[in-house]
Amino acid sequence: MQPVFVNNQVLSSFGNNDQSTVGNTASDTPLLAKLLELFTQFFTQLQGLLAGKELANTVATKVTPAPPPAVLPKPDAPLPDPAPQPLPDLSDKRNGAKPANIWNGFRQGPDGNCVTISAIKAAMAKFGQSPTDIFKSVQAKGDGYHIVMRDGYALDLSKDELAQARRGSKFVPMRDPGMLKDAHFLFAVSAKRAMLENNDGTAGRSFQSAINSLNDGEDETGPGEGFKRLGLRQHMKEVPVSAFADKSLIGMVNRSRHSVAVVDGCEEMYGTKAGRPRFGRAIALVG
Repeated sequence: MQPVFVNNQVLSSFGNNDQSTVGNTASDTPLLAKLLELFTQFFTQLQGLLAGKELANTVATKVTPAPPPAVLPKPDAPLPDPAPQPLPDLSDKRNGAKPANIWNGFRQGPDGNCVTISAIKAAMAKFGQSPTDIFKSVQAKGDGYHIVMRDGYALDLSKDELAQARRGSKFVPMRDPGMLKDAHFLFAVSAKRAMLENNDGTAGRSFQSAINSLNDGEDETGPGEGFKRLGLRQHMKEVPVSAFADKSLIGMVNRSRHSVAVVDGCEEMYGTKAGRPRFGRAIALVG
């Protein structure tokens, strides 16, 4: 092949190894390096732009937040007990409070209602002075009261009947007006139950007839009628009189001519504390 002349210079012929020619590789190296650097920068920038666009077009994944920890509701504070229902025909004794003095709060009068009085005094000494403690419940109802006894027996007592029983009992006041007030209420309830159950075969005629049946002596067929009319049948236990040597035992002793409450090992005798019972049929209150 013949050499080519340009401006009186020989460019080269293919395959020419002359170090002074334009195709000299050593002189081309800086240029190639620069081109490679530019290409690398361009490619890097292009990658960055493409990556940003891809991120911009990506739909963000919805992240569901973790549910908050369950918060248990605080229990409601208990409501305070409602104010006790006013019961104006009773004393203010409540919650099992015993009589200040079981002996001389009141006593029997001229009539023969010792069975009912001994039952009333023994029940007060055992369960508390108030009818609200002796009975299961006492509630004001209309012009009177609704009473539920411990044996489940329920009855209504009017205020007129209470006033009639108060007069008919002829209890003798002594040193405790509140105890007398509660005793009158218990006597009235006893008379109302006597009427509903036709005590002695005559009490069912009227409330006054029921009062009369309590005032003419009781326990004709056995001891404990007074306790039963107070709804205390399930708390009665017949015991020998000698059992009252245990002073914690409370009850009554029935004899042919008189019945007495027994408290602290002693008989209650017309408003006084007498000696130990010696004979008769005895009923203790238990439970």
